[in-house]
Amino acid sequence: MKDSLEPFNVMRHKRWDVAPRVEVLATYFFPGAMAAGGTAAFLAYAATYIGVTLVASWAMSALMPRPNFGAGSSQGLLVNTRDATGVQDVVYGEIRKGGVITYMEATGTNNEYLHMIVTVAGHEINSFEQFFINDDAVTLDSDGFVTGSDYADADGNKKILIKEFTGASNQNVYTTLAALTDGPNWANKQTGDDTNFRGQGIACFYVRMAYDQNVFAQGVPLFTTRIKGKKVFDPRSSATAFSSNAALCVRDYLISKYGLDSSGDINETAFSTAANVCDETVSLSAGGTEKRYESHGVIRLDRSPGDILADLMTSCQGSLFWGQGKWHLKAGDYNASVETFTLDDFRGPITLDTKHSRRNNFNVVRGTFNDASHDYISADYPEIRSTTFISDDNNIESAIDLPLPFTTSKTMAQRLAKMTLFRSREQLTLSADFSLRAFDVEVGDVVAITNSRYGFSAKEFEVVGWRFFNDGENASQKINLTLRETSSAAFNWNAEETDFTNNNSTLPNPGAGLTISNLAANGGGRTQGDGTFINSVILSWTAVANVFVSHYEIQWKPTADSNYNSTTTPETSIELSPLIDGTEYTLRVRAITTDGRQGAFASVTFTGGGDVTAPALPTSITAVGGFKYIDIKWTNPADSDFNFVEVYENASNTSSGASLVGTSSGSTFTRTNLGLNQEKHYFLKSVDFTGNKSAFTTGVSATTTFLDDADFSNGVRQIFIDAGKDIIEPVSSLPTSGSYTNQQVFLTTTGQLYYWNGSSWANTVASSGSVDFSQLTGTIGAAQISGRVVAADNIVANSIDAGLLAASGVITSAAMINDAVIENAKIANAAVDTLKVAGDSITISSTSSFANTTLTNGQTTDLSTNVSMAYAGSIIVIANLTIFGSAGSGDTATYRLYIDGTQVSGVNITGSILLGLQTLSGGKSVSSGTRNIKVEISGLSGITTPTCELELTILRRYR
Repeated sequence: MKDSLEPFNVMRHKRWDVAPRVEVLATYFFPGAMAAGGTAAFLAYAATYIGVTLVASWAMSALMPRPNFGAGSSQGLLVNTRDATGVQDVVYGEIRKGGVITYMEATGTNNEYLHMIVTVAGHEINSFEQFFINDDAVTLDSDGFVTGSDYADADGNKKILIKEFTGASNQNVYTTLAALTDGPNWANKQTGDDTNFRGQGIACFYVRMAYDQNVFAQGVPLFTTRIKGKKVFDPRSSATAFSSNAALCVRDYLISKYGLDSSGDINETAFSTAANVCDETVSLSAGGTEKRYESHGVIRLDRSPGDILADLMTSCQGSLFWGQGKWHLKAGDYNASVETFTLDDFRGPITLDTKHSRRNNFNVVRGTFNDASHDYISADYPEIRSTTFISDDNNIESAIDLPLPFTTSKTMAQRLAKMTLFRSREQLTLSADFSLRAFDVEVGDVVAITNSRYGFSAKEFEVVGWRFFNDGENASQKINLTLRETSSAAFNWNAEETDFTNNNSTLPNPGAGLTISNLAANGGGRTQGDGTFINSVILSWTAVANVFVSHYEIQWKPTADSNYNSTTTPETSIELSPLIDGTEYTLRVRAITTDGRQGAFASVTFTGGGDVTAPALPTSITAVGGFKYIDIKWTNPADSDFNFVEVYENASNTSSGASLVGTSSGSTFTRTNLGLNQEKHYFLKSVDFTGNKSAFTTGVSATTTFLDDADFSNGVRQIFIDAGKDIIEPVSSLPTSGSYTNQQVFLTTTGQLYYWNGSSWANTVASSGSVDFSQLTGTIGAAQISGRVVAADNIVANSIDAGLLAASGVITSAAMINDAVIENAKIANAAVDTLKVAGDSITISSTSSFANTTLTNGQTTDLSTNVSMAYAGSIIVIANLTIFGSAGSGDTATYRLYIDGTQVSGVNITGSILLGLQTLSGGKSVSSGTRNIKVEISGLSGITTPTCELELTILRRYR
């Protein structure tokens, strides 16, 4: 990881002159390159370079010629040697081993005691866990004697004594053994041996054998021990304790004096990250878990540091880097890319190797490990073989021997071998010069390359070489990177441990694990903007187990058809549309891998039912009664597939038994052809384009009006007015209030005429006895008029005109005029204007008829007429439309009423109810001028020989 490994680049230095600039070759640190004093020479040389050098890795152990691992195998461990210059052993983790016999002496009267000191490690160890005599695991009593009848004489006397010395700083081998009864005599002891032979920092065990011909019938046995080795420092906790963590063991070797003595040259962050990877747990197929990477083995210090580090790398699939004066370790674990490079970042030609050489390519991994489950006897781990890789290599089997001297778990050995095989098959190696953006990466990082020419789209590579240089020819600084292909799949194990007894394990077939499971089909669908519903099916399934799956192929067809439709998706679900309602479909899915391998189809059938969801209810419903009609109004639901509203009528407040009286695609409906003072209850349903209907709404009610309804009264009165004869009602007493302004009544008890001024009754002519003629001038004097009466025969016809009347003599009220005296001939044209007429007091009624009009299915028919408005006002239209013909349950029609181009009413009707009388009504305020009244008949479908008749009643009301 970038943050944990810390980028090695010049930017980490304050000055250029102290930045390392010399590249170091990895081969410098490998077998044959480390002579005496080589470590110091290497570190002195490496301190001068800028790049990061790969020193040891799993790949080198796998690809280099097989070194001599005899010192790490059980054949080299499970022996005791006598050597005056024996090699020092360093023990990491837990292992069974013998050692160097550093002291042997026979004592006793008849030399019946044989004493041995066996040195197992040149450092302090954590503990002795188990002793073995030959291959028998034995137990010790509290005094150190070996228990068991095989190691005692006939009288039960124990014949073998063992003492443990871990190499602790406070131990003293000499004084401990000197205190034993029948202990060693220390033959040839030199002065000071009693005080100097303490064995501090040396782990060993002492054996005393008392001769018995039965116990030692085969001679001196082999003594070995299972020990927990060196205590190591953990930078994460700053504690020193026993641990088999592979990263911590590598760190310990690097800092130890018998190792590279690089205590100040460790990147602790990088090693802490690697230690965390090693401590991760892996689930085993047989149950339980184990740590991801551990080191259990012995280092023989007569081997080169390069060999030792290469061996240690096999235990953690690791790569060890030296750069900028620090050691860095990257354990075998997938990390996401830290940087993405595109064509803009390249600064030179690209070198791309697509295949390993035949020498470095392999498709089978085999080798040995020290099997802890069999007392650390060296054994073959199950061979890892890939039939796919063998096929890719032209069916030529190529195996490598990969010894794992620091691995004692068969499951861990299998994982390491499999990962070695998988990672080795990532064969693309790319080398190129990059811009200075490459300063932000380091060896061990994963970067992504996008280059369409090579078909790379964020393809991941691991940085295995990094070099900064100055391009003098182009006067620029560049970074040369060597990149090796990598991917998460190379690190994937999926807990596939095979039983140790199965000695010929093979990798899973890349064509296996492609079975589709849990395939399910569920209905879907979408409503379009025009309200129509598109049916669909949603397919879903469980992802297949094969890690190489590229995508899924989906095929579908109506079950009765022969040919499939097909599509693909990388996901585990897909929605398919459109589907035909009520038709059974067969749908099937299969998985396809990156190399084109196809799994078997899994199938399912599905029948879509289309839209089954009803729209919401209409709201805000009102009903208002009028003269033989009732207006119903509402607010339509917001559903996108809403089509129209059905209106149901009942005599009582219950939807049960209510009858459908009409439909409307608008928000109003006028129920006509009702009687007087008739109460009706109305219930509404919403209907969508699919035909789904909502439930009934709550009922609303209204009552039609009597004949004295104001609209009716005004209309009748206007007819009289239009005829020049207003209505004067004789009454015996004045009503409490008038029915409308300027209403006139004749009071029969007094013979007086009154009119209603809006708030009270007023005389139309002054009362008897109170007439004042003082205003008259000219030839008619007050004495010449008797009884306040001037008879008509006293005035010459047409002899009085406006010029003969004083201004104050103008007639100002109806009370001054006898009934029907003033006729149309007496009023000049346009002499009466709107100032003389009360608002809405003039309503003109007219009719227009259309008979035997032929209609055509699928065509629109317009029936229209024009009316003239002398003044601004409103037009109210009642259209009684009668449809003739023959209609079935699926036949449809739409009727709309327009006033001056605006639709004021409309209805969509399905079924036989579209025949017969249909009433549309509505009104609109208009200005003066010619206005058009139109009834539109459209959407006719299925009606046999349709015709119609239309009668329009038009009321023009002036303001």
